[in-house]
Amino acid sequence: MTFRKRIKVTSLTAPLIFSAMASAQQPSAAQQPQGWMWGFGIAASQDVYTDFDNRIVPIPIIGYTGEKLRVYGPFIGYELYREQGFTLDAQLVPVFAGYEEDDSAVFAGMDDRDFSYAAGIALNYNTGSWVYSLSTNADVLSKFDGYQASARVGKQFRIDNFMIEPSVGVNYQDSNYVDYYYGVRPEEATAFRSTYRGDSALNTEVRVAVSTRQFLGGMTRLEVGATFFDDSISDSPLTDDDTALSAMLVYTRFF
Repeated sequence: MTFRKRIKVTSLTAPLIFSAMASAQQPSAAQQPQGWMWGFGIAASQDVYTDFDNRIVPIPIIGYTGEKLRVYGPFIGYELYREQGFTLDAQLVPVFAGYEEDDSAVFAGMDDRDFSYAAGIALNYNTGSWVYSLSTNADVLSKFDGYQASARVGKQFRIDNFMIEPSVGVNYQDSNYVDYYYGVRPEEATAFRSTYRGDSALNTEVRVAVSTRQFLGGMTRLEVGATFFDDSISDSPLTDDDTALSAMLVYTRFF
């Protein structure tokens, strides 16, 4: 298995990794633990590309949490503002998407689509047991030359030593993103794969997370999710479904 393939199978679980790591943070900067952390995760994911294998991938984790700076592997956040439940962060985030020609027969004769890196901002608001978030980021490596934006709302329930948080959200991907990762260029078209130009997409996500500090002195978090893709993605000749499931089990602990 190549490094590119290992990255690709985590494309849908990348947001789960980030949320699982961030869950170790408390609403008050004065209360949150600081320093280096380590951990490991297990990711299981699907993709809507035709005949793209589902896999289970182990993920080592190294991170750092400071007063304002947070680093979770390739995810980097810096707090710009905090006031009465609001936080505004600048972020650098990987875009775990793309494929190689030999990942599936449906890509035969096509150019590879590369993963990228994006810069943006995230606004979060915590009030009582409700959590609201807005974020947007744009490609900085000129791979797809587009941007994404998301909105999410979740509610936290505490049962004994366990925190349960269901959430729903939407994820907007502009036409450049969709066309790059799901489009078929004229020179790539065949008798079985027509030319396709992707339009912008608004995808819906639902998640449920369960976290606890009961085990081994660290944070354990299980999060499962489902993504329901827009027609502009599911209509692509490269895809055969409009729904993808993902799951992540993560354990982190401060050194």
